Amino acid sequence: MKSNQIKQAFESVQADSDLADRVLYAAAGEPLRRKGHAKPLYVAVIGCLVGVLATGGVAYAVINSGYFALAWGNHGNGDSITWTNGGSSGTKYTYTREFGDGIAPQSLEGAVQKVNLSVEGNGYTLDIHEMAIDQNGCGAVTFTLSNPNGVNYYKPAAEIGELVLNGGGGGQCLDTADMKFGEDWADTRCTIDKDASSETVVNGTMYFSSWDRNRDLQRAVTWNICWTEGEGETAKQCEASTPEFSVGAHVDTKELHSDSSSIAISPFSIQTHIADLGYEAVENKLTVTYKDGSEQVIEDDAAGAYNSYFSLTRNNGENIWVPTKLIDVDQVVSVTLEGTRCTSTGEAETEVPFTIVYS
Repeated sequence: MKSNQIKQAFESVQADSDLADRVLYAAAGEPLRRKGHAKPLYVAVIGCLVGVLATGGVAYAVINSGYFALAWGNHGNGDSITWTNGGSSGTKYTYTREFGDGIAPQSLEGAVQKVNLSVEGNGYTLDIHEMAIDQNGCGAVTFTLSNPNGVNYYKPAAEIGELVLNGGGGGQCLDTADMKFGEDWADTRCTIDKDASSETVVNGTMYFSSWDRNRDLQRAVTWNICWTEGEGETAKQCEASTPEFSVGAHVDTKELHSDSSSIAISPFSIQTHIADLGYEAVENKLTVTYKDGSEQVIEDDAAGAYNSYFSLTRNNGENIWVPTKLIDVDQVVSVTLEGTRCTSTGEAETEVPFTIVYS
């Protein structure tokens, strides 16, 4: 979703409690095809963490990495956040999001790639710092966006952690700061680190997924800023891009299998395939179970738990989740996917629940 869509959604906000609603509604908009559960991000950045964790009773070394602390930590929000959305009928819905601790296992030591590229345009500079990407085409990249005359972004969205650029014609505004695989856009979400940002400098993290994994993993990456010059019929769309970045390595995925299908899981994402689930399948709960018996709930619609930065459905039917916590793949026993799907008998269609366990 482009930032002007989110901004338009925010413009009719009447109270702070409605902010999250508007991000949710806009997140389902065109032109991107998305699963429809993208929820607003609440972010500030924490410092670097290092230590030794015990998982399943086995101690293992972890990385002393500022990247993981920034991109996969709790963003200064503690273990979790809770927010309430109000529908048009006046009904209130409560949602929660749990965060990780920003500590990564030693197996990810070589995953972080230094990018160190910049692009300038319309008075802005976008500096790209570090990124990590997996074989599902998903990951996160840290960045700084600056303008000596002030970074023009929508302040109410920043209060809940979204970087929403104001865009529009005239003045020093940006429409988007985004990412491409070759000539094709990635799906992205940008956060803002309020504690480490100012009127002229914004620090944040961009979470991303490619739209065609097999195609895009073979391509170089660029980061881009877009803006509009002029207004009305004379308006002109402008774009500037960083030099190309050749991705040096992709974090491995692991396949888990059910009786009839498989998924690909990495520390950064889970990929399923909607064609495996039948006609008009809708997934509403995704749970990772570890060797020590603990569970990591990625999504649970009924409980209002949305522990992912975003989820989407690709054109080929693959479903992607990018979770708020790193997944400790080596300790995973199973992944359980629950939802509903339609079955047909003659002209009648029936919606039935399903549960698939991948191990």
